[in-house]
Amino acid sequence: MIGRKSQKLVFLLLAAIVVLVARAWYVDLSAAPQARGAAGTASVPQLVLGPPAPVLSAPAALASANPVGGGASAVPSTAPYYGETDTTGSVFQRVATTAVPEFVREELLVRDITNGVDLADLNQSVRWPTASLTKLMTATLVLDHFSMNTQITVTPQMMAVDPEEGHLVVNGTYSVYDLLHVMLMPSSNVAAEAFADYYGRTKFLQEMNARAKAWGMNDTYFNDPSGLSSANESTAHDLAILATHVYENYPTILQFTDTPDIVITNYANGTKVDVRSINDFAGTPGFIGGKTGYIPEAKDNLLSLFRYDGNPVLIIVLGAGDTAERFSDTTNLLDWVKMDYK
Repeated sequence: MIGRKSQKLVFLLLAAIVVLVARAWYVDLSAAPQARGAAGTASVPQLVLGPPAPVLSAPAALASANPVGGGASAVPSTAPYYGETDTTGSVFQRVATTAVPEFVREELLVRDITNGVDLADLNQSVRWPTASLTKLMTATLVLDHFSMNTQITVTPQMMAVDPEEGHLVVNGTYSVYDLLHVMLMPSSNVAAEAFADYYGRTKFLQEMNARAKAWGMNDTYFNDPSGLSSANESTAHDLAILATHVYENYPTILQFTDTPDIVITNYANGTKVDVRSINDFAGTPGFIGGKTGYIPEAKDNLLSLFRYDGNPVLIIVLGAGDTAERFSDTTNLLDWVKMDYK
């Protein structure tokens, strides 16, 4: 027989087991409403460990999805890829975190050319028809090999590249100074051909390509001096190299491209013609200079240098939908720089 003390211990043990089973049964019933959805199917409870994740601003969200930039999230998208590189070496200090304006473009590049730091880019290493941005390289050779007072007579062969030329005439004689303005302001193809033919076209093109190679423009090729051919190709990266050389060593080119209008002289008969720039930025405050470009294969290109807070900012847009868009896109990118950098 079990002693009275042993019976008491067994009773207490059984009572404890009953209490534990009842408590577990009660907890399971009380949790049932939260563990089942409206349709009665089981759902997994979500645990939050620690404080809620901080809400990221747009650029921070880009950086978290991809350290070198990207779309609004890590999910693959058809939206353009906009990289925001490390800009700590820039002459500009970042003071805000506004997202880079997004456009449907083939290429774009925003660069602090003082220190060679890119503030934003899209496909900057993809080759693209340069169109009349080619004329910037043409102009560097003209300044190195021609005197401004030299006079060149336009031949039928020169005029053949663009019979609809509106400023120069066959057998007209013009100074290099005036021809440079005509080439850079209304983007005359005839003026570009006049320089090449006068110098020796084959040699001129060889020197254009040799200079590109010497400057490290490894993805650039020039097939003509004007950019009419779609075989003239470069990248936003290479064009930024060209723009930097122009800014540092050929300021005359930028002065000419910042000129809104000028009167040129045909020395063959003394007639004068008014020449106006097709660049909307020419003559506006803060604009240093640049070049427009268009052929059907390239769509609308624009290379622009602006003075901001005492320093040059380069903006390149390649493949804009039309003339108005290349200027509005450039303006929006410049506004972004002014909003985010000081």
